[in-house]
Amino acid sequence: MSCYLSDRSQKVQSKRKRKSNDEEELCKPREKLDSGLFGEYLEKIWRSFSEEKRRRCTYFDSLWFNLYRSKSSKDKVLAWIKKANIFSKAYVFVPIVCWGHWSLLIFCHFGESSQTNTRSPCMLLLDSLAMANPRRLEPEIRRFVLDIYQAANRPETKNIISRIPLLIPKVPQQRDGNECGNFVLYFIKLFLSLAPDDFSLEGYPYFMKKDWFTHEGLDRFREGLDSMG
Repeated sequence: MSCYLSDRSQKVQSKRKRKSNDEEELCKPREKLDSGLFGEYLEKIWRSFSEEKRRRCTYFDSLWFNLYRSKSSKDKVLAWIKKANIFSKAYVFVPIVCWGHWSLLIFCHFGESSQTNTRSPCMLLLDSLAMANPRRLEPEIRRFVLDIYQAANRPETKNIISRIPLLIPKVPQQRDGNECGNFVLYFIKLFLSLAPDDFSLEGYPYFMKKDWFTHEGLDRFREGLDSMG
């Protein structure tokens, strides 16, 4: 009997040790994502969705917003965006990395009239570090959007474009200084999974709330990135 208890105790301790090691691995801080690795992960996430979902959406390269801010590359970026035909898409994901921090801008229904009740042109800015004041990006975002409309020769006036709402939902927040890139990838994955066909201001913030997802869910997502096909 004593040998049986001893063996059983060793098995329990071994299982606890493995669980502890797994938890330590999940919680271990990772280096901040660079744009190259971010792009690889985003492409994997994108391919995991159906063709139907992908057809309604598109995304920008994570360097485009920063390149747009440089006078020497601004026109190139606007030409690239014009080719992306974003005004035919329901949602456009714009990863932003500024001042060493990642956030996610989403253009919703830019091809729709502002008079439509069921589909409201708007912008969402998802930021896992609210204390850094994401609203400080608004002036540059609005210049960016105005230039996109004008480069595409859209009929909307400057006044109409300036009144497109920029909404900043209260989303889950990061635990350290390196998680922001993973948060942006997770935002994209979950938004693609849950986004309504018709995004309206009346339904805002939809699922984008403080309890949208848990940190444990983010950790599992992060661990699964390398194993994605």
